[in-house]
Amino acid sequence: MSDSDLASEAASSDRSLQWRAGMVSLGVVSLFSLLSWRLIHLQVERHDHFQAVLEESHHRRQELSASRGDILDTRGRVLACDEPVQQVTLELGFLQTGAALADALAVVEGMKARDLRHAFSLEELQNRYLSHMGRVAAPVLGMTDGEFQARIRARLASRSNGEVFLSKDLSISGALQLRESLEAAGLGTFRESRNRGKLGALIFQNGFARRYPADLPLSHIVGFFGETKPAPGEEAKPARGVAGVERFFQEDLTGTPGRRDLEVDGWGNEIPAYRGQITPARNGRGLRLSLDLGLQGVVEAAMDEVGAAEGEVYLEDLRAERVVVVLFDPATMGVRAIACRDPKHGPEHPLLSNPVTEMLYEPGSTIKIVTAAGALSSGKLNAQSRIELAASGVYDDDDITPIHDEHAMASGTVEDIIVHSSNIGAYKLGRLLGPQRFEELIRSFGFCRATGFESPSESRGSFAGKMTLQTLSRVAFGNAITVTPAQMCGALGAIINGGSYRPLHLAETWVDESGQAVEGLPRVQGRQVVSAAAAQTVRRAMLEVVEQGTGKPGRSELFQIGGKTGTARKAVTALKDGKLRTTYQGDLICSFIGFLPADQPKLGGLVIIDTPRGTKHAHFGGRMAAPLFRRIAERAMAYYEIPAQFPPKASLQPQAANSTPVKANPRPFPR
Repeated sequence: MSDSDLASEAASSDRSLQWRAGMVSLGVVSLFSLLSWRLIHLQVERHDHFQAVLEESHHRRQELSASRGDILDTRGRVLACDEPVQQVTLELGFLQTGAALADALAVVEGMKARDLRHAFSLEELQNRYLSHMGRVAAPVLGMTDGEFQARIRARLASRSNGEVFLSKDLSISGALQLRESLEAAGLGTFRESRNRGKLGALIFQNGFARRYPADLPLSHIVGFFGETKPAPGEEAKPARGVAGVERFFQEDLTGTPGRRDLEVDGWGNEIPAYRGQITPARNGRGLRLSLDLGLQGVVEAAMDEVGAAEGEVYLEDLRAERVVVVLFDPATMGVRAIACRDPKHGPEHPLLSNPVTEMLYEPGSTIKIVTAAGALSSGKLNAQSRIELAASGVYDDDDITPIHDEHAMASGTVEDIIVHSSNIGAYKLGRLLGPQRFEELIRSFGFCRATGFESPSESRGSFAGKMTLQTLSRVAFGNAITVTPAQMCGALGAIINGGSYRPLHLAETWVDESGQAVEGLPRVQGRQVVSAAAAQTVRRAMLEVVEQGTGKPGRSELFQIGGKTGTARKAVTALKDGKLRTTYQGDLICSFIGFLPADQPKLGGLVIIDTPRGTKHAHFGGRMAAPLFRRIAERAMAYYEIPAQFPPKASLQPQAANSTPVKANPRPFPR
């Protein structure tokens, strides 16, 4: 090869080397330019994003649970309260990680985690872990090992992540026992993270469970707190008050959760020096009711009593569709006890509707106290005025359909009309007012309108059609009208309190966490619906009703009781001659309203016997409801330690209020 060829080849090689060097340099410059651009992009344009990610990784926000307000009876005994509990769930994602399962099984299996992963498949590790876990955890959680594993495997069959609820209200002591047992078995160590703790696959979270410590049926009054089943396709709604006071005062009883901000290190441990702002939780408001738990127990025991004592009425003999008893304090119009018995409800199927506001019934002759008081207050007659009745017991007038009396009288005073429960007399008293004024009287006593009683639902009641003379002729003695027990108790309270009407109520006052009153609830001011003199005349007549009239079976040997009996037929609506017609030939409603002691009433009340089927007692309010009221009222007086008006016979009396055992926790649960 010539020298010129060698020179040419060398020059070509130098150019190729220079070109490659240039390309490498360009690549290096481009790479560094790209890296520089990327760094600038990250530092400037993406700075806020990564700063937020960094803060998120080290910042934690804990929710601080708020408890629901306590519900107390009038003596401060607990009817409903929140107890601190722990919710226990199992993390399904933990079961999908072989390394985590092997680590959790290393101690209990006596093998290294690495060897376990090589020796067993993921499914085998899951089976071994659940077997060990179920043996320790199931008894504490109140289930068998089989139930424990079946619950988890059923969820695993449909999904591979999420959580399985094992207990929603495990006690704090139970949660501690479970954690200690699992740690002792070598199944892991408990660690706290965020607002929950974790031990292997189990997650422990703080919460509250609603407790009802009173061992009495109070669901129709207090209600309960819980989750409602969502409709198909809808998401589950948070737990809330479902019935009774729990539902009526849902917003006030519910607390507001708080929060706590904190910083953690790379291992998730809190850095106390960087603890952030704390917004405390605000617990729900506590509520004290007028209900007396001890008296409620006295009433429940009297209703469940069986026996064959002469002159007594027992529920088993009545065979009624429903029996309702309401007792209230006339001075405050606060209800003291509400008891109900029917074949449909019991411990397994608690009653959720409050009969005081939701039960509609025909009051029968008990409403005659309103008719008579209105007529007396009108000034058109006085207590000594004599009314012409019907010696035959039948009043037949062209203006109205015939009226029948059970006890025929040719004439009688206003007191006689009440004592002997004359339907004809009640009509004539109502007719003195006329349909318009009589309707105003009925409504002024709280009928056919809401009373405001603290219950989620309240029926208003009604009378049939317009208040014509025909309608008046039936409503005057308690037919052609439906009322609620709350309305009837309100009317009785007006007669006891000198003609001043105030509606029945249940809630007394808001209380703090120690049970001390902090704020009263708004009350309806009393309004004069009839004159005090008219009310006094009616009260005197009610005393005679029990002493010598239709309520004589309810006469007490210890106290003078004032009362009024009621017997009515249920309205039946049927198609006749192409039209819907209502007749009053249905099943019977027997009732009795009363108060005692006569000189200074401490208690008023109502007994309703709906559709009695028994044959031992005549189907009249005086024969069935009055004796039951008397027995309950006498025991209530003993409970309140009110001395008898008459020397009592030697007999075992119920314990007084200060010594009556009440199956309820007398103090709030510790928080």
